[in-house]
Amino acid sequence: MNQTPLPITVLSGFTGAGKTTLADALLANAEGVRIGAVTCGKSVAGADRQTTELPNGCLLLTLSDRSMDAVEGAITWIAEQKRFDAVIVESSGFADPIAIAEHLAFGDDDDATLAGRAHLDTFVTVIDAASFMHDYASSDSLAERGFAAAHQSDDDEDKTVVEMLIAQIEFCDVIVINKTDLAGSDEVEKIARILHALNPRALQLRAQSGYVPVGEVLSTGRFDFDATASAPGWLAILNGDDSSGDEPDAIGVNHFVYRARRPFHPARLWNLLHQEWPGVLRAKGFFWLATRSEVGGSLSQAGGTVRHGPAGVWWAAQDRSEWPADDPELEAEIVAEWYGDPDDNSVGDRRQELVLIGLDLDPAAWQDKFDDCLLTDDEWALGPQAWTRFDDPFPAWEVEEHDHDHDRDHGPDCDCEDHRH
Repeated sequence: MNQTPLPITVLSGFTGAGKTTLADALLANAEGVRIGAVTCGKSVAGADRQTTELPNGCLLLTLSDRSMDAVEGAITWIAEQKRFDAVIVESSGFADPIAIAEHLAFGDDDDATLAGRAHLDTFVTVIDAASFMHDYASSDSLAERGFAAAHQSDDDEDKTVVEMLIAQIEFCDVIVINKTDLAGSDEVEKIARILHALNPRALQLRAQSGYVPVGEVLSTGRFDFDATASAPGWLAILNGDDSSGDEPDAIGVNHFVYRARRPFHPARLWNLLHQEWPGVLRAKGFFWLATRSEVGGSLSQAGGTVRHGPAGVWWAAQDRSEWPADDPELEAEIVAEWYGDPDDNSVGDRRQELVLIGLDLDPAAWQDKFDDCLLTDDEWALGPQAWTRFDDPFPAWEVEEHDHDHDRDHGPDCDCEDHRH
């Protein structure tokens, strides 16, 4: 039965994971679910789109234009047919799922193109069980894999394979671990545990040749922009929403949270960031450099790639007149994070807050590594003016005035410095 508005399922996943195979399996369903699928491919005879009607009432709409406006137009056209039960959008292997969601999620707005026609229902990420561990450990850029030049913008030239993977894993409602027949059972279990640590909210399905229960990926009602965006395991740990401890699970997956209220010496932190981080799968958070007490730093590591850059201006560096007096919730958060006397801005909300997720992490060892980067008692006693003269190898940070977004993920399209382990 046709639904209005039509639920949209977005299929994400790195090239070769099996998105097309999954889409084909759903389109071939024998359960009477009529699906309109949107994908991108080569134009046929110069046409902007090609439609392929299937015997079971499903339809495949292939676009030559990869833009989101073209995808939105295709969804609208499918909805106007009034004979489908759901829409599938197969994204490219390099598409940022958050960007897709931001474009399509607001279809309920009265003036939006999709208003009353379709709505985002489920974000699915497909993982290749046979290549995941290799790709996740890689420091290859998309360009080095031969993908960026053909499919990426100039701003994304240095984006790495693992950054693409982590973006797709952390922003989704369902993870399909595909090609399980091409990986051993122990390997599949290891991958499942790692994926759960990276996104504990997502439902996991294991598949061969893309076959999964239709009801687990279509019309699930799982998507909620705020909940899906807050799904990353590091964020759940940081917010205290993760029930697991820092002890390794059955295959060694565990996490470590580092917190401190003293600044890092920039040279010592720089050296640590340029060392190998064995066993660390994901690190995320923000930090305080002694030489930059006005601006917080952002750290984002995934697999073999580490990036760092500005996160935003500390509230303690601002006059109280700049505080959000008209936002009681945000003001309460600032007060909750404040260190010391309310009138003392020497520390305030400045802090180290980093989450590490990995395999057999040694919390005591990592505690010592980060502690060694903090200012010593003698360095602390010198005071903020003297700290500015410390050796600081980090590149300059450019932050818009009064930017307080400490949780922003600085990807390759910003001016962050990066290195690869």
